[in-house]
Amino acid sequence: MRREQVIRTLLIFLPSLVFIIALTAPGGEHAFRTGPLAEVSVGQVPQYVYVENKTLYLYSSPYTPWQYPGAVVVRLFYPTAVLASSTCGAVAVSSVGGQPGVYPLDLTIPPGFQGDCWVNFTHPSGWRDAVLLRIKLIDWYPGAAERAVVTLNGTGWQFIQVGQDGTLYVWERPMAKSPVAGCVLVFNKSVLLTETQPYREVAPNVIPPAVAPSDAGTVRYGAFVKLHGVSQLYIYKAPCAVLGRLNISDPPPLAAEIGVSLPTPTGPVFDAPQIEKSVIYRTGLRTINYSEAAAKVYKLYMYTHSTPVGLWGAVLRHNFALTTLLTTRVSLFRPGGEPAKVGDVWTYRLGDVTYWIYGPRPFYLCEPPCGVPAGWQEPIYVVVDPTGQWRGWPQILAIRREVLQPWGP
Repeated sequence: MRREQVIRTLLIFLPSLVFIIALTAPGGEHAFRTGPLAEVSVGQVPQYVYVENKTLYLYSSPYTPWQYPGAVVVRLFYPTAVLASSTCGAVAVSSVGGQPGVYPLDLTIPPGFQGDCWVNFTHPSGWRDAVLLRIKLIDWYPGAAERAVVTLNGTGWQFIQVGQDGTLYVWERPMAKSPVAGCVLVFNKSVLLTETQPYREVAPNVIPPAVAPSDAGTVRYGAFVKLHGVSQLYIYKAPCAVLGRLNISDPPPLAAEIGVSLPTPTGPVFDAPQIEKSVIYRTGLRTINYSEAAAKVYKLYMYTHSTPVGLWGAVLRHNFALTTLLTTRVSLFRPGGEPAKVGDVWTYRLGDVTYWIYGPRPFYLCEPPCGVPAGWQEPIYVVVDPTGQWRGWPQILAIRREVLQPWGP
């Protein structure tokens, strides 16, 4: 009888004991498996991150958080979750896991942080592990592995663009080539407000290309900088910052004499263009008015753009038909008076307003008569300054590429 009671007791007790152990063990039904609960290791990191065992040598930036996607990997061997925390706010989640598997963990270093930061992983069973982050603060936009450093020398406001092919434009005029093209521009330790504007060719097989703003095409990234002598502009290939549109008025009409004198039986007639098409484009920083106009012996492609800095500009491109006609007056762009040559640019001064022009001679008279221009003329780039403070396009003294290198002990 006693033997039967013992057997009955064991039949009841042993399954209950197994259930209790399975319920309270870290791995549930895997309670009797051997080995660690989880494993923490270093994941995929950029080439500028140095790794030594479970220590990562990272960077932080003064501009915005520096993200390291998948920098730490947690491998779980049981259907459970481990708690995650850090001493600098580098992890956004409080737990990792749920089922056995591999869980990459993103790290985000707060802006301006420097020093040591522990990322800790724990479990109620007593298991724990950690990764050490050694963080160095540098003047660099986060996430970019390289940058272009452009050294400029100039005065006043300059509108600078970089195309996707690296072409560097100043007030729409191509001036140099950048080894890095991107949407983030940093000047004087500030991230600039940047616009994105597509451009397309208005006619094929033209050298230099005849381009104009459009709804689609090759994008340029543009920003305003104010120069006071020699300064450096940094260009990073990084996602554009969200930018609300500034309150910018439309550009004023381009009041200028444009055309050539043509001979007729009753005397010379000035061949002025007539607008055929006009489109407005609005970016975060400018309002652009693109127009196409036609005259008897040429077609004119032009766009004007207003800015929030007190200046405005224009670009003109003439395409003349092949003709044997003679003329005495060629006016590619003449707001009034006679142009004066200043270095490699032309200027018109009308009261307090100065028109700065880069390109072919904007106005001339022929005596005796000369031939009407033929074919595509060189682009004319205009900056209109009613402030009297602008001093022309800046010099680009140097452009170099810098690559972010890892740091360590």
